Amino acid sequence: MMGTIASGVRHGRTWLIRIGLVLLLAAVVETLGAGPAAAHAVGNGVTASNYRTTVLSVSPAVPGLEVRAVEGGNQLQLTNRSGQEVIVLGYELEPYLRIGPNGVEENRRSPATFSNRSATAPRQVPAGFDPRAEPDWRRVSGGRVALWHDHRAHWSGQADPDVVRQAPGRRHVVQPNWQVPIKIGDRTVLASGNIVWIPGPSPWPWVAVTVLLVGAVLLAGGSRWQAQALAAVAGIAVLADAVHTAGAWLGSPAPILTQLYSNASSFAGWVVAGIAIHRLLTGRVDAARPYLLLAAVFLALAGAAPDLPSLARSQVPSGLDPTLTRIAIAATLGLGIGMAIAALLGRQLRIPALAGGPATASRRQRRPAASAERERGRERPDPVRRSQRRGGGPSRDKKRSKR
Repeated sequence: MMGTIASGVRHGRTWLIRIGLVLLLAAVVETLGAGPAAAHAVGNGVTASNYRTTVLSVSPAVPGLEVRAVEGGNQLQLTNRSGQEVIVLGYELEPYLRIGPNGVEENRRSPATFSNRSATAPRQVPAGFDPRAEPDWRRVSGGRVALWHDHRAHWSGQADPDVVRQAPGRRHVVQPNWQVPIKIGDRTVLASGNIVWIPGPSPWPWVAVTVLLVGAVLLAGGSRWQAQALAAVAGIAVLADAVHTAGAWLGSPAPILTQLYSNASSFAGWVVAGIAIHRLLTGRVDAARPYLLLAAVFLALAGAAPDLPSLARSQVPSGLDPTLTRIAIAATLGLGIGMAIAALLGRQLRIPALAGGPATASRRQRRPAASAERERGRERPDPVRRSQRRGGGPSRDKKRSKR
C-alpha cells in the first residue's frame, strides 16, 4: 500500500516537473520569438483593419509600369518593366526610391525613408534626412519590384475620422484621392487611389465557435478514448493553422526567407504536435502531455492570438477568403486552448459518464471477485477424498467385516 502511494507521488512529481519545464521553455520561446510571432500576424507584421486602400489609376499610363496595393493596403508595390529608370518621389517631392537596371535603391537622405519605417507618420524627422541634400542611394534588392509603406496611401491617423466615429456601421470614403508622384525621365506620372472605411463583422460568432471548440476538446479528452481523441484534436489544430499560414504566405509579397522567419512559430508547433500525436497513438499518454501543451502554446498563442483582430475587421491581409481565414484562426485558437487545458489537467480530466461510469467500475470489481471465488473452489478438496484420507472410506469397512 505504502509502495503504491510512494510510486504515485513520484509519478506526480515527475509529471509536474515536465509541465514546469514545458512552461518555462514556452516562456523562453515566446520571448525570443516575439519577432516571428508579431510577423506572423496575417502576413509579416501586418494587422487587419477596416480601411481598404485601392489604386485607381496611373496617369498618364506608362506601358510596363504597374502600381497596386498589397497586404491590405499596408504597402504599395511598383513593378517596372518599362525599360526606363523610375524614381518614386517622397513627401517633399525628393527622390525616394529608384527602380532601374541596378535593381531597387533607396535614398538614405530622404525624409520618406525615415517616415516609412513605422505604420504611423512621425511628428518630427531628424535633421539628417534632408530633402534638399544630394541623394545617397543604397541598393535594397536586385529585382524590378519595389515594395514600401506610404502614408499617403494608408490611413495613418491615431484615431478614426469624425465621419467614421459618427456612423461606424456605414461605409465611408475617408480619403477620396491620394496621389504618389513617380518620375520617368522628364515626365511625372501620378499613381492615385482612395481609402475607404468598410465596417467589419461581429466578432461574437467567432468567440462562440472558439468557446464551443474548447468545450468539445475537454469532453473528448475526458472520454474513454482520450488518447485517440486528443491525437485527432492535435491533427485538426495543425491543419487549421496550416490553412491560416497558407493565407498569410499567399497574401504577402515578402521574400521567402522573410516568410519562413515569420512563420517559424507555426512550423515548430507542427513538429511538436506530431511528436505528441505519435506518443498518444502508441499509448504513452502521460509522456505526450508536455508536448501537447507546448504545441498548444505555439499554435494558439504564437499562431492564432496575434490575429484576433481579423475576427472583427473587414480587411484581412490574406491570400485566402476572409471567412475561411477567420474559421482557421478561431479553430486554431479554440483547439489550442482546449489542448492546453487537457494537458494541464491530465488524469483529472476523466469524466465518469464518458469514461465508463460507476457501473463499469463495479463490474470490473465484481469480475476479480468472481474469478477469485472460482480459484478458491478449485483448491477446496472433495469431501469423499478427505474421508478416504482419514481412513473412513468404504473399502476399509469391507476389510474390517471380513475379519
